[in-house]
Amino acid sequence: MALINPFACKLMVLAPRVPRRTHQSDSGRVVWAFCAATDPQWCQIRWHKRPSVVTSRTLHLKHFDHGTILAQTPSPGFEIPNPDSCTVAELLDIVASKGAELLLEGIREGLFVPPVKDAGWYSTQQKDLIHATKITPEDKHIDWATWTWADVSRRERVLGPLWSKSLVLGESSGPTPSFEQRRVILSEFEEVRPLNESEVFAVVPGLPFIDGEHTVKSDAKKGVYVFTKDRKLVRIHSMKVEGRPNTDAFRAALKARMIGSHTFSWNNASFTPFHNPLS
Repeated sequence: MALINPFACKLMVLAPRVPRRTHQSDSGRVVWAFCAATDPQWCQIRWHKRPSVVTSRTLHLKHFDHGTILAQTPSPGFEIPNPDSCTVAELLDIVASKGAELLLEGIREGLFVPPVKDAGWYSTQQKDLIHATKITPEDKHIDWATWTWADVSRRERVLGPLWSKSLVLGESSGPTPSFEQRRVILSEFEEVRPLNESEVFAVVPGLPFIDGEHTVKSDAKKGVYVFTKDRKLVRIHSMKVEGRPNTDAFRAALKARMIGSHTFSWNNASFTPFHNPLS
């Protein structure tokens, strides 16, 4: 009885780098950085606008993702349609059909029959090969100092709700207020036009504020806003404070006592920031 090595289909994303110069020639050569990823989410986050490649390969007896490549999408790969709005489900639909075609074609041609030949069109010794890491909760942790609005929007679309940490006013009854740091899960982000006179908050990315005074009541229709690194104003519609249910962001922030006690007013516009930027 002959044993057939099963195929393992994977998604690969290519990220072109700046041409380097070789010592042997004055002409530049393009060096490709290869991102080998079995997780389409990782690829969509890191290299969402790069050409993509589907491969079929044998399973290695000892090491994951070390089998021989039997077939591969021709260079330079295919583009992901609408990369700025493509969801994980849509991406899987695209690569699944291409992977199925590659697999069936390989079976028909008997590519699995020993001795197998490596059909990869890149060198297995390529130093610029980048192996994708596993998606972890930290990939959902917003880095307000570096993330642009595109980063926030793409990660929410691919991974779902994101999170940060916020200062919450404690229950101390003494003269000196005490603060606690709570994890907050944020979702339903929306880019909006800057509110009148709100641009002053853009100098501190990640500092949320409400469009009203700190004495406003919970039934007021106010919003929670924050500027990203690239000075885009984003409204956060939903928030879940650690230990509490998901609800409207303004009501959640007010109930958790995240909103500061100092209101700033300019030209008939009033804003009240949180105690501290999100971290």
